[in-house]
Amino acid sequence: MYECDVCGRTVEEARLVEIEGARMVVCEECSKGKEILQEFGGIKPEAKQPGSRNRGREETQVVEGYGRIIKAARAAAGLTVKELGEKINEKESTLIRVEKEEMLPDDRLVKRLGKELGIDLVAQESTGGANYSKAHGEGITFGDSVVIKDKRKKG
Repeated sequence: MYECDVCGRTVEEARLVEIEGARMVVCEECSKGKEILQEFGGIKPEAKQPGSRNRGREETQVVEGYGRIIKAARAAAGLTVKELGEKINEKESTLIRVEKEEMLPDDRLVKRLGKELGIDLVAQESTGGANYSKAHGEGITFGDSVVIKDKRKKG
């Protein structure tokens, strides 16, 4: 089950889209007219990597700035993208896209990068303050935070 970042509806199938430069997991209705980057759930797996399996569970939430963290750890280890790819059996192009944050790494890639580079890319839930984790099915959505202007009103 996924929660739409725009309308907050809980759905079986979701899509990763880019809205105004922000990547969001949204329902079918909210994805209309947007370029679909990745699909989750019972939808045909066009954007999935070969061998990747989604068994109806949500993807691991990755820390903010994961691309920068991976790139810095790789550089500190003295590895090129190609060398890292060979060590963890991953395509160079995939690693480049992940470092540029054009693609979210799947659970398997998060684990292999963590093990090889000695980094933790899994976002930890905070113990205090508001909890915006999708795992609990509650929290703020994009739709909660926008003000929709009615173009018919003047003023």
